[in-house]
Amino acid sequence: MKFFMTRVVISLTVPIICFGCSTTDNWAINPIYEHVEETPPQLQKILADTYRKDEIYRDYNTKMIAAGLFRSEEYREFLTDSIQSSYHLDEAANLEISLAQKQQFANQFEFLLMIYSGSNEKTDFGKKDSIWQARLYDDDGDKVVPTRIQKLKDTNKERMLLGRYLKELDRWVEVYNLSFPKLNKPATGVKLGSETFRLEIAGIEGRLEFSWEDVKKFY
Repeated sequence: MKFFMTRVVISLTVPIICFGCSTTDNWAINPIYEHVEETPPQLQKILADTYRKDEIYRDYNTKMIAAGLFRSEEYREFLTDSIQSSYHLDEAANLEISLAQKQQFANQFEFLLMIYSGSNEKTDFGKKDSIWQARLYDDDGDKVVPTRIQKLKDTNKERMLLGRYLKELDRWVEVYNLSFPKLNKPATGVKLGSETFRLEIAGIEGRLEFSWEDVKKFY
């Protein structure tokens, strides 16, 4: 997956190119992420490590635009701190969220998948009979299928947080949380593999692929 290195400065007084716009081909000149509010330096680094984009074209038209975000340990810590700050949670509630995030990271590979289908129609991703199927290739090169696919509502706290910084998260975008089984290798003494992590979303219309080379970020 190639990174978009060009920085585009867009005034808030002019139309913004986003997932829901018809001029989706203009995404080609956008960087890997765009912010709505000023992006904190911590989140900028996290997104550079975890956030990837891909597109499916058919007959020279955009069929699907998508972004994959690996929910790394650093991302989860930022998420927990941001929720605590935004909702003024007490220490006990914040600790509960933090422990849940640590447990999830230890036992699952989790990704956020953000999809715009190229039209105003919703996809059927996540349904049992969906034409789109997800699979993860781990650091050993093994193929893993998701144990859970959950669609996030517009009111979901995590989606709302990301929507403050990612202009792609408009009302036309579908966001899913994909969970894959994980062996906690550091805890069990198993050596990490050397293969690149690859998340694939494949269907009759084409294939999306997101890759992450730094295996240590996954454990």
